[in-house]
Amino acid sequence: MVPADFVHEIAIHSNRARVHAFLCDLRNYVPLHPLIESIEELSPTDEMPSARRYRVVDRIPLGPLRLRTTYTAALEPISEHEVHGYAWQSPGIRLHTVYALEDVASGTRLIERVSIDAPRILRRFVVSQARRSHEETLQKMKAFLEGCG
Repeated sequence: MVPADFVHEIAIHSNRARVHAFLCDLRNYVPLHPLIESIEELSPTDEMPSARRYRVVDRIPLGPLRLRTTYTAALEPISEHEVHGYAWQSPGIRLHTVYALEDVASGTRLIERVSIDAPRILRRFVVSQARRSHEETLQKMKAFLEGCG
């Protein structure tokens, strides 16, 4: 498997602490993420005691159909300026996201770096879906956080 990477960057007119807190709870993403149908919080693991883990159900568009898929995800606050996200999905799909938060005069610059490992036959589709859904989610997150004062 060869990893595929992409980066999104967005300025959010909200303070860094608020953006960080929002990023650290995947349940906040349900109304924002175009693929997520539902999220259930799971117990932490010994390997990642500070991470919040979730069982996520997505509806993936495939032509006229929408395929239901379930996977495990985790969000781990690394520092007040960084959050790591993980997703593990069958067959052999792994996402690692690093959210870096920088204070700027207008609020917070959020830089999202995503690395994806997927079987060669699925890679183009997985990367395309992830890139689009993450970009849409960040735009909706910006609108939500800026609209809430």
